Amino acid sequence: KKSTMFRSLVVLAILSLVHSALSFGTGVFTGILDKGRLARFATSVAPLRMRGGGETSEIPKKIKLTYFNIEGAAEKVRLALKIGGMEFEDERVDFAKWQNELKAKTPFGQLPLLALDDKPAVAQSFAMLRYLGRLCGLYPSDPFAALHIDEVCGLQEDLAKALTPSIYIGMRPHLFGYPEDLADEERKAIQKRLRDALMAEGGDVPRILGYFERILKNNGGGGFICGSTVTIADCALLPALRQFKTGRLDGIPVTILDKFPLLAAYYDRMMEVPAVKKHYT
Repeated sequence: KKSTMFRSLVVLAILSLVHSALSFGTGVFTGILDKGRLARFATSVAPLRMRGGGETSEIPKKIKLTYFNIEGAAEKVRLALKIGGMEFEDERVDFAKWQNELKAKTPFGQLPLLALDDKPAVAQSFAMLRYLGRLCGLYPSDPFAALHIDEVCGLQEDLAKALTPSIYIGMRPHLFGYPEDLADEERKAIQKRLRDALMAEGGDVPRILGYFERILKNNGGGGFICGSTVTIADCALLPALRQFKTGRLDGIPVTILDKFPLLAAYYDRMMEVPAVKKHYT
């Protein structure tokens, strides 16, 4: 604890000097570092400030994540907790318990839920992801760096939205104007048409995967989706890519990433991150 406190004090002292130099343009850094280099330095030490406490709230002593026994919307949160080295209870419930016991008690009638110590549980998986990312250094305090991470998270949400109708038509056809008792063969036929459109030339799946490929190329092609270190954007993107690689989406070949070599290599790198590898083995 003493070493962590000392490290935090040192980092905060350095940040104070940086702030002074950036604000007044004079002082000990004048003639040594320009403002651009100082700003990049401040950004580079920001994760240390978050890890040491700094401006963030105290890390909860008890964290409980509740979701179904699937990857789904909670998987990005699980990955952030695992990669960030945070202990948590990974509660997985069946549908009967959800309907009969939990649903009426949730803020918005949905899972996942995140419970922190004795505080009321919160919903919305991306809110959880950003909160936990701040606590464990996977989401930067620098607004501009966070902007790029949020941009990638938004693109992943676009991919999820594009896929959603073809997934839910098989489970809840009434949401799309079909009878609730729609025959299975009709559900599958509609799903096939939707997936065919997604996979067509210029369709949403190849188009959005192409955007991720371009982001990786612009980053040098050898790191993670937003640079040289793992961020919450990687936690959001990996489960989306796993949907394709594991064959869970009928009509979309498991080899889809082969058309995007940088994205395929990125997927392999993410699966080799020690905490990720342990999570999936």
